[in-house]
Amino acid sequence: MKTKLFYILSYIILCVVTSAGQGYNENYRLLSSGDITADKNFYLLTLIDKTPEVKTALVNNHVLTHHLNNKLGILKAHVTDTCSYPGSLLNDFFWEKDSSLLLKELNSVYLKNKEPFDKMINEHLRPSGYYQRFADLSNEVLLTNAWHQCFYGMDYIINQYGLGKKMRYPHIDSVSYVVNSRSYRVVLKDIMASLDEISADLDVFYKPSMAIAMQLMQANDRNEPARLEPLEHGINRPAIEQIRKTDWKKYKYATIVLPGAGPSIEIPLSHEGKIHCDVAARRYLAGDAPFIITSGGYCYPFQSPYNEAVEMKKYLMEKYNIPASAIIVEPHARHTTTNIRNAVRLIIRYGIPTDMPSLFATSMSQTKYAAADSFDARNLRELGYLPYRNKKQLSNHTIAFYPVIDCLHMDPYDPLDP
Repeated sequence: MKTKLFYILSYIILCVVTSAGQGYNENYRLLSSGDITADKNFYLLTLIDKTPEVKTALVNNHVLTHHLNNKLGILKAHVTDTCSYPGSLLNDFFWEKDSSLLLKELNSVYLKNKEPFDKMINEHLRPSGYYQRFADLSNEVLLTNAWHQCFYGMDYIINQYGLGKKMRYPHIDSVSYVVNSRSYRVVLKDIMASLDEISADLDVFYKPSMAIAMQLMQANDRNEPARLEPLEHGINRPAIEQIRKTDWKKYKYATIVLPGAGPSIEIPLSHEGKIHCDVAARRYLAGDAPFIITSGGYCYPFQSPYNEAVEMKKYLMEKYNIPASAIIVEPHARHTTTNIRNAVRLIIRYGIPTDMPSLFATSMSQTKYAAADSFDARNLRELGYLPYRNKKQLSNHTIAFYPVIDCLHMDPYDPLDP
């Protein structure tokens, strides 16, 4: 009886431990498929390829295999058929019409193979932080939500870079070409032929659609998520080494978050961006915080060769002699919302204290914008949460805030900065 009771209690404890509540682990190291853009957008799929038991369970499912073979057949047919326009070539690779049936089947696969799936979820999905907003959900529900994000993310990319639809941020993120032009139609046909040649490698049901999505991003020169990565081994290495030696008790704020301001013409740094830098430099030189986080991507003008965060770092070093070890570069953010979100991501992942406030330092106009309730509403609308807590405007140029761990969660609505 005692033995039976022990096993019952052990099982209950195991269910509690493996079902919900576990999230980001600072000691976790992200796995890589060799394609950083794919890893950031579809980390679940990267993990499946690295987890043989889970991958085998998916490959051996007859419903999923039928789906895979159907997609591969369509891919092969497009190599020689008369279809040439984006709609006729790409519509069969969307998930929207199949997602309900597939999610039901995927849940069945999970329930029949709980041990390897739970191991992958508990040892990778949860501690990665990429699905942090699902941390309080059971493994079963977390996985379903992660699948849904993958499906939505692929559909988003195909819509934007395949069909040329104006999605979330069309002014800076849209397709680079006229999608119905003859040259782009030739590119799409060539993508089909190229993928057909490696069809043996597209061995899991989701891979044809994912491969097309990645090829479309490549065709549009949209590799922004991978640029300058890995940050910790490159441009941010001096700062990370300094973080380990920092006496945080000497400072009131952990970091100064410096957002970019994209120029309207092709120059490295706009006048407004220089004002932002001047404000942040004054706070740093006054001893408010030991680090400045420059935040901004390759945004303005469209397909700019200049990175806002990198150019701001150069300006700070050249004009104010601020050392590289005091500047953390966040080179992916494309909007004020993600300036803060992405800065918080680095604060958390680099081990900077999260119980200390940080400063958002910028121009008076942007400070007013970010301090307003309407900015909170925009964050809730676009991100689904506030990437800060206890936000408080201190002056015409600064706002104090505390980090929020939900910022680690990847965003399928923003493939250039997920």
